[in-house]
Amino acid sequence: MRVFHGDPIKLAAPDPVLSAELLEFVARRYGLSVQSPRKLGGSFNLNVQLDNHVLRMYGPWVSAERLSELQRIRGILQTRGVPIPDLRPALDGSSWCSFGDCVLEVERYVAGAPMRSFEQLRLGMQMLGQLHSLMADLEVQVPPPLANHLPEELALAATQDVVALIHTWEPTPQEEHYAEIAETLARTLPVMGLPRQPAHGDFWDNNVLFSENALVAILDFDFMGMRPRVDDLALPLCYFFQFGGQLSQVRELIAAYDSGATPPLSEHERRALPSAMARLALSFLQYLLLPGGEAYAQRARREFNSGRGPACEWWLNALRDPALQEVAFLS
Repeated sequence: MRVFHGDPIKLAAPDPVLSAELLEFVARRYGLSVQSPRKLGGSFNLNVQLDNHVLRMYGPWVSAERLSELQRIRGILQTRGVPIPDLRPALDGSSWCSFGDCVLEVERYVAGAPMRSFEQLRLGMQMLGQLHSLMADLEVQVPPPLANHLPEELALAATQDVVALIHTWEPTPQEEHYAEIAETLARTLPVMGLPRQPAHGDFWDNNVLFSENALVAILDFDFMGMRPRVDDLALPLCYFFQFGGQLSQVRELIAAYDSGATPPLSEHERRALPSAMARLALSFLQYLLLPGGEAYAQRARREFNSGRGPACEWWLNALRDPALQEVAFLS
């Protein structure tokens, strides 16, 4: 069951790298000083600070049409007051450029720290509610080639494909255990049939920047797509709860989201949240299916044993606790 939209050959291509040739190209096309480049974080893109700007070069799986779509929607959201860094056009006025098989853009650098403290997270959830309200009338016409999202209606079939792959490994007893857990979790999750709208896709950590308790920038719309808004909210709640957050605090974060959202979450959406949070553990299993070569396959297998499989087991156990439904999610 295919849950990504990118060209498999391009998805298997190496990540973009910083080179002297790339810096020379950017200096020529954008008129920027490239004497002291500083690599920033990023799992799929190359992000480099140059002067007071950020060069973002996408992997070859991101098309020019997809980048134009991202820029279009970010521009609309900017005009609606969302703190998104300004785009810097090239000297010829272009909003993006091609370098080899990759597309790139340059935007203004915004200094800030990742969303970490509970107060920052509370303010971030309020902003996410506002963001969803401001995006509700938009349409994402070019889907992300890859995202940390597993549509609810595809969760079981896609997970079964992963389990079938694991069975070809000559799996260890631990791997067989985690494969069984993953399929059990997928069978546990209901299909809620919620309406879809544009969603950020990765609203967490260093994609939401703060200066003390002031939110100064929302970055990285790379996974933006059409999905239920609770699937977007599920990502920060999943990480927070799985790594030690209390249910009472989760409820505070949901209330913060509702304070920014118009309309607030319905009871049906609230009931969908625990399943959406648990489905994230299954979504990361889809990376096992990407055609990345032997080295990639071995790394993905290690991650399955050390992180992805245990996360599925953690969420299967969490869903069995009635408190997850009654205490945290029902108003």
